[in-house]
Amino acid sequence: MENDCIKEQLKIQYFERIIIYSYYHKGQLINLSSPCELIMLNISFEGLEVITDKEFDKEDILLMNLRFDGIPFDKILGKIRNIKKIGEMYKICLDFIGIPNFLFERLKVQEKTL
Repeated sequence: MENDCIKEQLKIQYFERIIIYSYYHKGQLINLSSPCELIMLNISFEGLEVITDKEFDKEDILLMNLRFDGIPFDKILGKIRNIKKIGEMYKICLDFIGIPNFLFERLKVQEKTL
């Protein structure tokens, strides 16, 4: 993983599929006609690293429902900090906007096991 994606020391590799149905582009809510799949590569206290075949813009805010440690977390907001095109896919670095307390606590539990 590149250093410019997640700055924290804790980077948990966690391969999970995330489905998004909408996102914010320049402050406007965009509802997708068909769901978009993201594949989570890493998660940290700061955010996520994902790959997808959908093109987004830097600064877009994705509205995500994700699972971590078997627990669903709904309506998580992630702001795109960095995008890199790799072949037909895009590697995206997302910063959390207000990480839920319970997700933060689950990450702390994982940190202790590393």
